[in-house]
This record gives sequence, C-alpha cells and structure tokens, in this order.
Amino acid sequence: MRQILFFLLCLCAASILPAQTYTGKVTDEKNQPLPYANVVLLSFLDSAFVTGTVSDESGAFTLKSEKPDLLLRVSSIGYATLYNKVEKPDLGTIQLLPDAQLLGEVVVKGDLPKVRLRGDAMVTNVAGTILEKAGTGNDLLDRIPGVSANDGTVNVFGSGNAVIYINGRKMRNSSELDQLSSDNVKSVEVVRNPGARYEASVKAVIRIITKKAQGEGFGFNNRFYTSYQYDWNVLDQFNFNYRKGGFDLGGMLFGVNQKFEDNKTIIQRTYLDKVWEQASGFNSPYHSQTLSAMLSLNYQFNENHSIGARYDFDRRPKNLQHISMETSVTRDENEYERSQSTGMSDYTDTRHLLNMYYNGCAGDWSLDFNADGMWTESKNPQYTDELVTPAGGVQTEQSVTILALTENRLYAAKLIAEHPLWSGNLSVGTEYTYSSQMS
Repeated sequence: MRQILFFLLCLCAASILPAQTYTGKVTDEKNQPLPYANVVLLSFLDSAFVTGTVSDESGAFTLKSEKPDLLLRVSSIGYATLYNKVEKPDLGTIQLLPDAQLLGEVVVKGDLPKVRLRGDAMVTNVAGTILEKAGTGNDLLDRIPGVSANDGTVNVFGSGNAVIYINGRKMRNSSELDQLSSDNVKSVEVVRNPGARYEASVKAVIRIITKKAQGEGFGFNNRFYTSYQYDWNVLDQFNFNYRKGGFDLGGMLFGVNQKFEDNKTIIQRTYLDKVWEQASGFNSPYHSQTLSAMLSLNYQFNENHSIGARYDFDRRPKNLQHISMETSVTRDENEYERSQSTGMSDYTDTRHLLNMYYNGCAGDWSLDFNADGMWTESKNPQYTDELVTPAGGVQTEQSVTILALTENRLYAAKLIAEHPLWSGNLSVGTEYTYSSQMS
C-alpha cells in the first residue's frame, strides 16, 4: 500500500512541475546576430513539434516547455539547419553556417526574402528569392519565419495549427501542399490573430498567393520522385495548362504509392521481492496508395473582375495496415503470462470538392465570394485477433471484426466586402454552412 501511495505522489509531483525556460542567441558565420530564425523544440523520441519561436533583432530567443527529452532545431533562410540535444536551460550562442547547397551559386543580399508587417499579417515575399528553390509548398512553409510544417501539419508559433488559404480558397486537403511548387508562389502571409472574418475556432491563418501565369498557349510539366525505405516509394505528378487572353484552363494528375513500417521493442524490468520482466514487440507494416486529379477554369475580365471554378477528386484505393504485437511476462526468468494480438485495417475513401469564386472591385469596395461543395465516402474494415495465456491458465482467443461506413456532405458560401476606413479597412460579410454525416 505504501508503494502505491508513493507512486501516486510521484505522479502528482511530476504533473505540477513548472515549465522550464530555455534561452539562447542565434548568430551567422560572422558571429553577427541572426534575426527571424526559427527556433523549435521537438520531442527527442519522435521529433514531434512541441513549441517554437523566432529570434529577435539581436538574435536572442526564449522558449518554455514542461516536457523533458527535447531536441532543438534552429533554421534560417539560406543557412544549414542545426539540430542539438537539449542538455540545459542556457542553450548559449548557436552559430548557423551557410547552406552548402547554395555555396556553388551566387547568392546576393537581394536573393534573401524580405519580411514585413502589413495589416494583420506578417508577409514574406517568395518570388525572386532563394525560397523559390525550397521545393514543395510544405517545404516552403517550413522555411517561413514563425512557421513549422511537417507532412501537411502546419503550426504557427505562439498560436497553434493554421488554416491555409491558397489564392483566397480554403485548403481542405493537406496533399495540396505537396502538389504546389515553391517557384509558383509569390508571397506567404501569416496571421497570428485572425479577425472576425474567420471562425472563432481558427487559431492562425496562412494565406498563400501564387504568381500570375505568364504567356499564352499550352504548357505542361511532370514531377517524379522515388525512394527506398523498407520498400520502394513512388510519387508522380503531371500538370498541364492552357491560357488564351483572360481564359486559363489548368489540370493535374497525381499518384503516390508508399510502403513503410513501424517497429518497436520495449523491455521493462521491475525489481521487487522477485524480478519481473515485461517484453513487448510491435510490428506494423503499412501500404498506402493515393490518386488525385484537379481541373480548374478561370477567366479574368479585366484587372478588377475575375471568376472561376475548380474541381478536385481524391481517391485512396488502399490504406492497408497490419498490426502484430506480442507481450511476454516473466518472473525470475520463468514465463508467467503471454499475449499475442494481430490486426488489420484498410481505410479507403473517395472525395469530391467543387469550388467557385468571384473577386472584384466596385469603386472603393473590394468583393470576395467563395462557394464550396464537398462530398466524401469512406470504408474502414478492421479485424483483431487476440490470444492470451494467463499464469497457470488455459489459452483463450478473442476475435473482433468491425466495418465502418461513412458519408459526409458539406456546402459552404462566404461573401466579404471591404472598404478603406481611416488607416484600416472596414469589412462586412455573410457566411452559410451546411454539413451532414451518415454512418
């Protein structure tokens, strides 16, 4: 009983530990202060985002976290990213060196992006800077000051997960970031305190503005990527575009085939009157396939009026995951209990998204109208089989089979009108949303 009370007291004490403050300073290769560097604390075990901040004009930064076992990541545009294990609160002076990939190129001061405040947003220009070479939209956002992006999950330091808009259209699928090339982006706006024009639950907003297409005629490009980890992973994307006058027709075909595994082994020993050991092994191979297509139509009447529509199709024909877990418990090296679980799930879904928009100006008023319709269907069969051999008992078996079917419908429309007012803007608008779910 005393051991249990002591254990509970330790848990309570751990739960009320104050947040630790970490401080440091970021400099460049000439030991000059480096402002606007991204300083992020990650979990040392799985590199999950914990918290982050941006260095000030003197290069100094301060971070707070209650979690132990942290990894520090410091990055800045044009410099190689630095990783350090966090050993003490005073992180000292952290020096970043120029990115080796850029050493063979002529990078002048004008190639570095400029960051400025405009209205409610921190704006980073991308066009004409080295950010154009970042790669995908996800790679680009991960290099924007005050932003951390990983596999479609985007965090704004001090605010939380961000809602992303691309040319005024809300992004509803994180795969759009992988399909967006950084050299097609004009600028990125980061809003830490969204106003009334956004939902109350929105913590941060990132607005991506792409470049206006140049020239006329037909054009296309193809992006292919492959890697090997446990098995071959392949990504292929084909883009095409046709422009004539104010008319713009674009499309995309995208496919990815991924295979990877998540394997773990955990051994725990407890020394009491006897030595207890629990050994657990976890194995989970994963196979995912995704197909996407997009078609967009845009027409610009003149510099004050444009209208368009976009249709997105996403199909996940395979999302197969096998799970195998085995646990054995021994007492003084003699087997006491054994359990084994095997399972399978294959989540598949289909998504249709239709967007229509109008952007225009009438006198000093600017109008922004967006309407969306989304239809999704998903199927998730799951199977689990468990074998348990208790101490001195007889082996028992239990099987569970689940089939989940879900259909979702969403219809949304928003109209915003803005007019200059003194040193700011007056915004008025209306919004309509309807959603339904059947399962």
